[in-house]
Amino acid sequence: MQSSSAKPKRPIGVTIIAIVAAAGGFLSLFGGASVLAGMASGRLALAYIVIIFGILGLALGAGFFTGARWAWMAGIIIYVISIGLGISEIVYGGNVGFIGGIIRTIAGIVIPVYLTRPGPKGFFGKGASSPSK
Repeated sequence: MQSSSAKPKRPIGVTIIAIVAAAGGFLSLFGGASVLAGMASGRLALAYIVIIFGILGLALGAGFFTGARWAWMAGIIIYVISIGLGISEIVYGGNVGFIGGIIRTIAGIVIPVYLTRPGPKGFFGKGASSPSK
């Protein structure tokens, strides 16, 4: 018998987006650093923004995986904002930024939609404690 304060089991989708967020964070750091080092083309200001989003992606990955309450709202906000960054990367980011921008834009749409579903909301303590079966 579970107590009412027991955390619901992490949905597989939350595990997947935790991995995607962390991997995206690492790739963003690599891509931004590549531009700063002169090994890739792209706007310098955009590279700094991508590095900031890389750090946020690593933090979100950890927050999603552990079910931190802050990660739910932060994830929605950051991924919605990242749609604009993704479009900027497509337009101004060079070859590396173009591919990263497409992935970032898709993630910026899919992840917030997923996070608002009952199962993930419950896992983060934002809705019903267990998804319907």
